[in-house]
Parts: sequence; structure tokens; C-alpha cells
Amino acid sequence: MKKIVFLTMAILAMSCQKAENSKEGANENKTMDIYLGSMENLIDFFDRNAYDSALHAYYSDLDNEGNLISKRIYNVALSRLIYGLAYSSKFFPKNLDKAKQAANFQMLNLVDSSDSSSFFYSFVEKGEKEKPLQADIWQQAYGLCGLTELYRNAPDKRLLSRIHMYHHDFVEKFKDDKYGGFYSEYSFEGGQVSGSKTLQALMYPITAYMYNLWTVDTANREKYEPILKENLLLAKRHAWNAEIGWVNVKFDDQWRVCTTENDENPCFTVTPGHNFQLASAFLRAKDMDIFSPQERKEFEELGFEIIDSTLKKSYVFFAEDLSEGFVSEVNPLLDAVLNDRKTWWQHCEALIAMSLCGGKYEEQISQLKKFFFKNFPDFEHGGEYFFIDKNNQPIKDELKGSIGKSTYHTIEMIRYLKERE
Repeated sequence: MKKIVFLTMAILAMSCQKAENSKEGANENKTMDIYLGSMENLIDFFDRNAYDSALHAYYSDLDNEGNLISKRIYNVALSRLIYGLAYSSKFFPKNLDKAKQAANFQMLNLVDSSDSSSFFYSFVEKGEKEKPLQADIWQQAYGLCGLTELYRNAPDKRLLSRIHMYHHDFVEKFKDDKYGGFYSEYSFEGGQVSGSKTLQALMYPITAYMYNLWTVDTANREKYEPILKENLLLAKRHAWNAEIGWVNVKFDDQWRVCTTENDENPCFTVTPGHNFQLASAFLRAKDMDIFSPQERKEFEELGFEIIDSTLKKSYVFFAEDLSEGFVSEVNPLLDAVLNDRKTWWQHCEALIAMSLCGGKYEEQISQLKKFFFKNFPDFEHGGEYFFIDKNNQPIKDELKGSIGKSTYHTIEMIRYLKERE
């Protein structure tokens, strides 16, 4: 009798285990379907509406339904599209050739190498390039975003040589040899623009391309390590205001944060997205052996602190948890919401940051993933919304394709979520 009972219990246990494994497998398949469906829907929106087969490139300005607003091809938008095409090519192989062709267009038409120092143009339209008086770090750093991801997925010596040249010239323009870090603006007549240092100048070179390049171009890490180390250590010292729980955004040339005389009109406003983006930069640093074990521990603890502090700010969330997302802009001195729209890229940055935390934020990741994929993708007209309002209704007069919006933030988010699962 005992043998029968034990046998029955064993069969039940095995059945439960199989059912549990089947359930886990089904959940994994469903998650993967969401990722693939979102990437395909996003890229297809630009393939159908923005691709020029003669140029082998994509126009940037697209409205809610995919109508072209202009014939401009923006450097940042194209670069971010190259990122999306390159990463997604492991699931959709045809996208690799598209990424390579778009990268060739970028290097031929959106890069000026006529003098001793190259730079990225902001845009080209019908063969005519802008005539810039100065360059900003956002457009120059993100000009390297797609090329770096393309190299990561399809290593090529000639491409890497170009990346090295653009990286060298980028550093030459923006790096401050006196006080460290980067200026945010560079004048072609006067050089580095005093007073232009920002949080973005510390973060964007890292998050846009340099960390990604450091992970794959291991033979040439000496080109990136001094800059990564300097910027991250500067950010650790100056970028986080633990007292109020928000990032510092504007600095003088010596990295002293700007002062505000009137709390109603702060010298900068903040976004939850930049809190999460700074945390993700620190959480990348925790895995970099260019830092001491103690520094790596401090980076990890600071990354957790920033995320925890942000999650405790109940006034930026629309529910008691992350299930309804968060606002776009805040006055950090008054804890006053300035913009209650919900921005796609900020939610991507939150998911990236939390994905780098081991298993610490599993529940929050699950809530925010469901919210994001339910509300931002548009499966009727394709693509995804830039903003949704506080009631999760899409704001349809905002362009789905623009100077900086194409495929990058969402597909980078999917990449990091997938790597942790």
C-alpha cells in the first residue's frame, strides 16, 4: 500500500513539475513574441513609410499615420535606426544589409571629413547639408550609436577604422583637459563653449556608444577606458543630489552645479528618465574591471540608491506601483509636476536600469513592461507613440519619426530585458 501511495505522489509531483515547466515555457514564448512583434512593428513602420530605395536610407520626419513631413534625413534618427536594424538582424536577418546600407549612407552623406577633424552633420535634405556654426554633444555622440551596434553584430575592420576616427575627433572637440569630462557644445570658430557642461555631457558619450564599443572592441580598450573612467567618476561625485533625490543637470566649467535663487524658477528641471539613465550608467560601471573592487561596489550601491529614491517619489507615478507609468518633467526644488504626459524613452530607460540589478526589481519590471507594451506601440498605423497622456491616450499630433526618434530606445530596452531573461 505504501508503495502505491509513494508512486502516486511521485507521478503527481512529476505532473506538477511538467505543468510548471510548460507554464514557464509558455510565458517565455509569450514574452519573446511581444519583443519580436514590437521590433517588427517598429522597423516595418519606417520600412513602409520612410525608406528610399535609391538612397538606401530612411527619411526621418513621419507623422502618426506614417506620412512624410519632410525629406530630411537626420543623423541621430538614422543612427538610431541603424542600431535597431543591426540588433534585430539576429532575429530578422534581412535587416543586416539594411543596416549596412544605411550606415554607408550616413558615413558618405552625414559626415564632414574635409579638414583634419570629422564631425556629423545634423541632417541632409535632397542632397543639401546643413551649414552648422557649432556642434552639440548629443548629435555627435549618437552619431556613433548605430555604427557601434552594427560593428558589434557584424565586425568589419574598415568600419572599425571609421569608428576610431570619429571617436578620436569627437574626444578632441569636446573633452576638457583642464577640469575633465566633456563640454556639451563646440563652436567651429571659437572651440569649446564655456558654460555648456551638463549631465548629458557626462552620460551620453557612455550610454550612446562608448560603453557598447568598450565591450566589443576589446583589443582597443585603451582608446575608451580613460574617458569612461573619468566621466563615470565625475558623475559619481557631481551628478546625483541625494538630498532631494534628483540628478543635477547643469554645471559650470569646474563641474559645480548651478545655483537657483527662486525655487519657482529653477536653473534646470528634471525627468525621471534621466534619474534612471544615470543609474544605468553606474550599474554598467559595476561590471567594469577598470575600477577597483571598492569603486565597483560604490557604483552598484549608488545605482540602487537612485532607483530606490525615484521609486519612492509617489507624486510622479499614476498608481501605487509602476503599472500606470510616470510623468515626464518635474521641478526638483518643489517636487512639482510640470508635464504629466508619459514619454516612451523615459520608460525604456527605467526598464534598462532595473534590468541591470540582478533580480532586485522583478515585480517592478513586470509591471512596467506590461504598461509599456500595452500603451506605446501602435499596431494600427505602425510604429510607437512619443507621448501618451495621463489617461494613456496617445497624443497623435506628436511625430512618430523626428530628429531623434526612430527605433533605438525601445530596441535597446528589449536587448537589455532579453539579456537578463
